[in-house]
Amino acid sequence: MTKPLVIRFDGPYWYFRPPRKSPGSRAHVVHGTPLAVNIHSTDFVPLLMEARQSLGAAIPLTCCREIHVTIENHDNIPGRIAIGVLLTDSTSIGKPTLYLDQQPVISTEPGHFSVKSSPVQEVLRFPVPNHPRIDRFDEITVIFFSDTERAKTGARIAIQEFELLPR
Repeated sequence: MTKPLVIRFDGPYWYFRPPRKSPGSRAHVVHGTPLAVNIHSTDFVPLLMEARQSLGAAIPLTCCREIHVTIENHDNIPGRIAIGVLLTDSTSIGKPTLYLDQQPVISTEPGHFSVKSSPVQEVLRFPVPNHPRIDRFDEITVIFFSDTERAKTGARIAIQEFELLPR
C-alpha cells in the first residue's frame, strides 16, 4: 500500500448484555445509525455496544502503521466514552485477534462535554505495532466503553470510516 486505504463503515451495530458476547438469535434487528435512536438496558445490567465491519478480503497488517477511525458523536448524556479497536482474522484457525487498545472520545470528556444540537466529528488514531501477533485481518470490531453512570444506555456515536495508513 502506498496511499491510505479508506473503508466506509457499512456494518451492523450490536447491543447486548453480559455475559453474552453477541446479541441472541432472537434479537431485534434494525438497520440505520445509532445517532437517531435511544437504546437502553431494561434492568440494572449494563449494555454493551459494538460496531462490526467485515472487509470481505484479508488485509496484511504489514501494510499499516496506523488506523484512523472517524466517528460522529451526537451523544448528550454526560459520562466518558472510549472506543477500542479489535482486528480479527476470521479465516484462520481459532480466529486470532489483535487489540489496538482504546482511545477516549474527546467530546465526551468532562472538560469538553456539551449538549450537541448536531453531531460532532472526531478522528481517533490507533497505532499498529511493528511486530503484530497476527499477519492479516478481515474484520474490524469497534468496542464502545462507557463510564458506569451511563452504561445502561447505548452511545449515540456512529462510525463513519476507517483509514488505513501505509508504513
